[in-house]
Amino acid sequence: MTDSLRRRYVFFLVCYFVQSAVGIIYEPMNYLLKDNLNMSPGAAAGFFAWATLPLLLKPAYGLITDFLPIAGYRRKPHLAMGALVSAGAFFALAIQTHYTYMSLLWPTALSCLALAFADVVCGGLLVEDGKARQQTGRYQALHIGALYGSVILVGVGGGWMTAHIPFSKIFALAGFLPLCIFAAVFLIHEDPTGRVRMGKTTAFWSLMRTRAFWGLSLTILLWNFYPFLGTVQFYYQSNVLHLSPQWIGSLMTIGSVSGLIGSVVFWKFCRGQNTDDWVSWGPVGMALVGLTYLAYRGPVSVAIVESLYGFASVFFRLALLDLIARTCPEDAEATSYALFLSLFDLAMFGSNAVGGKLYDVLHRSLAISSPQMPYVILILIGAACTLACRWTLRFSRTATS
Repeated sequence: MTDSLRRRYVFFLVCYFVQSAVGIIYEPMNYLLKDNLNMSPGAAAGFFAWATLPLLLKPAYGLITDFLPIAGYRRKPHLAMGALVSAGAFFALAIQTHYTYMSLLWPTALSCLALAFADVVCGGLLVEDGKARQQTGRYQALHIGALYGSVILVGVGGGWMTAHIPFSKIFALAGFLPLCIFAAVFLIHEDPTGRVRMGKTTAFWSLMRTRAFWGLSLTILLWNFYPFLGTVQFYYQSNVLHLSPQWIGSLMTIGSVSGLIGSVVFWKFCRGQNTDDWVSWGPVGMALVGLTYLAYRGPVSVAIVESLYGFASVFFRLALLDLIARTCPEDAEATSYALFLSLFDLAMFGSNAVGGKLYDVLHRSLAISSPQMPYVILILIGAACTLACRWTLRFSRTATS
């Protein structure tokens, strides 16, 4: 392993770990909204909807970093600015002595915008450098592994900090985290690319006109359509299976640990391998894993299923992400990658909303005869959508040819 490649590995680990680790602010924020501002659950949900609205603009951030260089550089200055702005926003929360709705909202939204921008810049660098070094698979494994590792630490330590450390100090700690991204910028080398490039968007628009792009986009939407997860899963766990809140919370940690293992395994075996074969079998594998939720009956079976799903979903998703990275055209890496990843978010939000509505309808008509039947039907729908990706992937094959 060369020193340059080693620095890249460290860079991606730091950047993606920090982007998830700043989640330590959300539990204190929930308590501030509930106890200090006396907000209802609906009002608090509205607060976070406004605060996270910048996440929907990721493709626009991609256009900025791809086509508006600063002093000839497309990545390092943009990433440094995003890190500094997000740090400043968290410090603005830390120095407050009296909290109001707006005094909490604007720094939170600004930090979300800055970190989303930094995430897009990292994604562009991941694709650009990964394709040049044939490291897209390993970079993706570092990306997902860092996120899951951070989620585990935040889940374990976040609650303790909220109970024992003043909120202002937690916000200050969150402010120091993006400074790690700023420091990591100096680990990488970037050659200048020239002046403003907004006229050079041909590759991006050409990609959007291909059948491969639409086939891969439909694959992402179907692959991630799991109407039995999310909100429906929580209600089924608590109301039908009568799992304790502590056990339901533990399932997130179990799934995260399994996902981390999945990323490590992918890292180990993806080098020198044709991950297209793993993508091809991904819909079959994930459909079968989805069907294991039919055995979702008690604490032990639930833990086993969540472990299996955590591992498989990360492993096969990494293979799909590798295909996506190799699909992104030169000169529009960040924009294309951000657009594809936004489809993952769309699928997640859509499946959660559609699943909730379907579950309500099915529960009213079927729950009396069989409390499990509404959930079973949603499992079958999810498995069928995932399996359909075997067909849609045929159209995306030409994307990397």
